[in-house]
Amino acid sequence: MMKAENNLIMNPRALESYLRFSFLAGDPGLFGEPLNYPAIRFSFEPEKTKEAYLEELTRILDAMLAEERMVSDAAFLSSGVDSSLIAFGIRAKKTFSVAYEEEAFDESAAAQRTADALGSEHHIVRIGPSDYFGAVADAMRCRGTPTGDASYIALFIAAREAAAHTDTVCSGEGPDEMFCGYPCYSRYYDEPCEDFWLKTNTIMEIGPADFPELNAYRGDGFLKMNAFDLSRWMYGNILPNVEAASAGAGIRIRTPYMRRELWDFALSLPPRYKADRTMGKLLFREAAQRWVGPEIAFREKRGFPVPVRKWMREEPWKTQITDTLSGESARETLSFVDRDAILSAFYSGADDGLWKQIWEMFAFIKWYENA
Repeated sequence: MMKAENNLIMNPRALESYLRFSFLAGDPGLFGEPLNYPAIRFSFEPEKTKEAYLEELTRILDAMLAEERMVSDAAFLSSGVDSSLIAFGIRAKKTFSVAYEEEAFDESAAAQRTADALGSEHHIVRIGPSDYFGAVADAMRCRGTPTGDASYIALFIAAREAAAHTDTVCSGEGPDEMFCGYPCYSRYYDEPCEDFWLKTNTIMEIGPADFPELNAYRGDGFLKMNAFDLSRWMYGNILPNVEAASAGAGIRIRTPYMRRELWDFALSLPPRYKADRTMGKLLFREAAQRWVGPEIAFREKRGFPVPVRKWMREEPWKTQITDTLSGESARETLSFVDRDAILSAFYSGADDGLWKQIWEMFAFIKWYENA
């Protein structure tokens, strides 16, 4: 398979890795380039008391927020604790949130309440399907590698809106990976089977999934998941999304949580202080109460949801997707995937969960044609 404009040979194993995880989780990359994901080394010894850990975390967050107040007074704001802590901690004068007509996906009301309590000048970025699909090509053009993460497009649109009001904005990436905030950590807490990280992350059952560094954790699926999130998910998807949105919007997006001291603290924190069967980011939430109060600190995580599954069934987006996945670029790169069967099963209603596979392939082709 060839990338015609630069005549580079595409690595099929890398493409299989993308289809399995929705980003380039393997190494090397699509054209043989090294991806250089960092090694993750947990160090839980010697253990401290919970109170000592909490005191240390509070000190680190205090220092982080004091430093950030010197350089930024704007923040992205969702309904969750991560962005709320930054917004309150830097005393943000301007905040930005995303809104959808689809109530099940819309976090803007909770974000507005937080902004009201903060007293910030709040901007709500309303995104409909035409806004979303209209931004895909530009967003993928800014990405050095493809991503099937649907939230990236929403971040890209939000960054462009923020750029009309400020030149620097803070974003809350980091705590979900550092402190095990994703729901899967709680879902599998009582049964941390060796490969739950794989079940959680796999989009398609295709290609290799051999990450030698995870072998160090043997049967501990919790630590495998945490290491995968901190290394490959963070540096292969989360941070590249931020960098691409920043470049595309012409705005500086700061990620305050990505401080070395906080990172090292997270690697030293025993898993029982990160998550249990009910919730993730346990100690982090406890520390955050100082700035945001208990209601926000312990609010259920919703992520950065996008109603793309619903929009994909609507015209003209349905036709755009099916035409894209039947076109020349898809035939050239995705010939080994039964795209027709996947599209048929999703659009007939036989398997609603296939939207992720379809979006992942659609996003890849848009990246392939626009990068």
